[in-house]
Amino acid sequence: MQLIPFLDIDGHDIAANPAKGGPAHQHVDFRWAFLLRAEHAVRLQTEEVSGYEWRSFEDSASPTVRAKLALLPRPTHS
Repeated sequence: MQLIPFLDIDGHDIAANPAKGGPAHQHVDFRWAFLLRAEHAVRLQTEEVSGYEWRSFEDSASPTVRAKLALLPRPTHS
């Protein structure tokens, strides 16, 4: 099986939240995507991963991820 990884890192400021006692800080999201060339069963290591979703290129949640995915070669189906 050929697995092609993709990573997007998004950093943004979070305002202070006095109701939770949280100071202003920077938050970093790491978003992983993998292009699979064949069907693949997924087994999560639950102590390390909170979840996953299968999404098409067009249905990516983030505009920045969509833009980056659009630069990748499109998969071909036989």
